[in-house]
Amino acid sequence: MDRKIMSRLFLLLLSTALVACSTTSKPDYEVEQQTLHKRQNAQGKSEFAFIVTVKPTPQMELAKNKPISKKQLEKFSEFKRVEESPELKLALEDQAVSLLQQALKKDGYCRAGYSIKNVYWRQRSVQLRGYCL
Repeated sequence: MDRKIMSRLFLLLLSTALVACSTTSKPDYEVEQQTLHKRQNAQGKSEFAFIVTVKPTPQMELAKNKPISKKQLEKFSEFKRVEESPELKLALEDQAVSLLQQALKKDGYCRAGYSIKNVYWRQRSVQLRGYCL
């Protein structure tokens, strides 16, 4: 009987995980450009700066002279822009790290690994600065 309960519990956990993965929404931004800059510093160490910029998201505005419906208000409260959302900034930063790994591999740069030492934010972009190991 314990085995039956364990198998049902396993199936429940597995189905919950599948549902959670399938309902993940895509980010509310689109990458517009990514650029990898490479250089040697004064000590001969290889450094990089990787910049990921997203397309501008128009600001959502509500009509000031009309009553607002509940649906419009909900949509307005859920609307997010990278410039204003810490969650989207973190998602973009994670995506930038993934894109950096791909760019370094493609260019054959930092073959022994790398370390990111600074992250800089602008309105619609994130810059990862680091060095090769």
